[in-house]
Amino acid sequence: MSKLILKSVYDLLDKNYFIPSYQRGYRWEKRQVQDLLEDLYSFASDKDKTEGSFYCLQPIVVKKCDDATKANNGLQSELDNNEWYEVIDGQQRLTSLYLLLKYLIDTDRCDLFSDYGKHLFKLSYQTRCSDTNFITDPSIHNNSSPNAYYITEGYKNISEWFSSVPETKNIPQVKKVRNRFMELLTNTKDEFNENGYVQVIWYETGDPDPIKTFTRLNIGKIPLKNAELIKALFLQKRDDSDVSNIQQIQIAKEWDQIEATLQNKRIWAFLNKDLPDMPTHIEFIFDVIFSFDGESEKDLLGNDEFFKQHGTQPNLNSKKQRVEKEELGERKFADKYGTDEYASFRFFSARFEKVDRSIIENEWDIVREYYETFFEWYNNPLWYHYIGFLIYCGEPIINIYKLYKNKTKTEFAENLISAIKDKLNVKLKVSGDDCDSRDIEYNGDPIIYASKTKDKLKNLLILYNIEYIIQKNKDAGKGYILFPFDLFKSEKWDIEHVDSFTTNPLTEKEQQKEWLKTALIDLKEYGIIYSEKGKISEVEALKIDSFLENTDNTLPFNEIKLIVSKLAGEYLPSEEVKKDVKNTIGNLTLLNADINRGYGNSVFPSKKKQITKKDAEGRFIPICTKNVFLKNFIGVNNTSISWSETDMNQYRKNIVDVLDKFLIKEG
Repeated sequence: MSKLILKSVYDLLDKNYFIPSYQRGYRWEKRQVQDLLEDLYSFASDKDKTEGSFYCLQPIVVKKCDDATKANNGLQSELDNNEWYEVIDGQQRLTSLYLLLKYLIDTDRCDLFSDYGKHLFKLSYQTRCSDTNFITDPSIHNNSSPNAYYITEGYKNISEWFSSVPETKNIPQVKKVRNRFMELLTNTKDEFNENGYVQVIWYETGDPDPIKTFTRLNIGKIPLKNAELIKALFLQKRDDSDVSNIQQIQIAKEWDQIEATLQNKRIWAFLNKDLPDMPTHIEFIFDVIFSFDGESEKDLLGNDEFFKQHGTQPNLNSKKQRVEKEELGERKFADKYGTDEYASFRFFSARFEKVDRSIIENEWDIVREYYETFFEWYNNPLWYHYIGFLIYCGEPIINIYKLYKNKTKTEFAENLISAIKDKLNVKLKVSGDDCDSRDIEYNGDPIIYASKTKDKLKNLLILYNIEYIIQKNKDAGKGYILFPFDLFKSEKWDIEHVDSFTTNPLTEKEQQKEWLKTALIDLKEYGIIYSEKGKISEVEALKIDSFLENTDNTLPFNEIKLIVSKLAGEYLPSEEVKKDVKNTIGNLTLLNADINRGYGNSVFPSKKKQITKKDAEGRFIPICTKNVFLKNFIGVNNTSISWSETDMNQYRKNIVDVLDKFLIKEG
């Protein structure tokens, strides 16, 4: 029989709570912990409370554990005659209350039993036995597992919150606030004071199947994601045998291992285009399975529905019939599983109808296979780079999985190269016998700095950095370098002109003077002093002086810029060819947008100085961008402080050489 009552937090003490493996573990972030504390504090501080006022927490749904459950999970406690409650819903709130009370007890060295006649309630986690240590002493930070991390981080967040309350300017005031919280949490309706008391909605169910209760509750109020609901499917008990218990424990452990691995930022960035904010990363695997297996089911549903309507199978050579079949399949699939966020849960739920342990094992084997596949991709340097690039370019991961399925390693690598070649869709045009005259084209036009080819150009430069690393790895033996997709995707990137091109002119006089001063200082570091004879004409030197000293306000800044560019030895083509030359790929590189905008149209020595500085500070600079500004290419004059036309040509040649196998050859 089920019952719904209100219980004070005081009534929750002296009891034992069992968190089953189908729960996701404690996952409250700092903001959620702070919100709870601020709400409680605001309520306790309210001077207008009437007698009987209380703060009410959302439901805690429990079921009394039977003797078999206690025996199978080793549940032993001196509290409440070893009576245990299985927490079906509300463990986030219950754990947060525990951490708050634990903090108050630890900080003020309170003896809860002596002062209030109660013991702090006990929490135990199925398949997470070690986590009990973290919950009993959460002040010691630990990140050995997701549960341990969030529990100890939660305790830390509580401690930090108390130190930040406006009223807590000194130790006596901090203690006063802590006392207010302790009274709030230990008061009952029979002991009213100005602080009030806290109650929870206590729902004790008599349902023999807590999994069904858990699923029903959470679909209704939507606090959980598909992954948690699917986890309940995998961990539901089919019988009371030891084999079934072992299976549950094994799946729960592997689930946590997979989740911990996918929480790794480098792996997560490798597998995803945009670093999606998913609280439970294992859900990514279920989404992939749903998409991949869903395609097959849509195909079958489409065929069946087409046959029902036409009495014949669709002719796949007929575009009209093929499209109709696909539309019918999509419609029937949506009718069956829905189109909302719980579609994948319904998809998996259908697989678990009338099943036994072998079906659960087979389904988990599929999950494990996908995980191991993704982990294998990540650990193979060649695959890691090519797959990472394709995903960055928007290629669905199920398409990559199709390239991998039932293929040898060599075949898979060849498939990846072909896929990249198709994704780029750029041509290498060779004029005559001169290999140095090769140009990269798209739709018959050279790839240049222009709006219609900007995305194509960015992809080329990214792939250039990636393939450059791959080729260097071949020569490096075991010391593999990996392109950091996590760092790359966490920032915005610009295409930067190596030799400056006036794309963002400075309009304010002070900005112009600052640019000029910086350029002259940087040039001086290379031994170039503008006032020395032979560097520039005397008239030009005087113009610089006049601009800096404001003695001639008629001098246009572009004229001064041209003099400094000449002083730096920059390539200065005529106005007719400037745009064509400086916008070609031989004068372009990738650079973080913030860094790029930080120095604008600086001369080459200034850019080199800034890049070197940011690299030394630990900012991520793509390897080929560093090579450009260090002039680390064969044929490039690395003793020169300028970026010449010859340098542009040699750099362009290196790009073409590195990307050769990805380019469509055209004479």
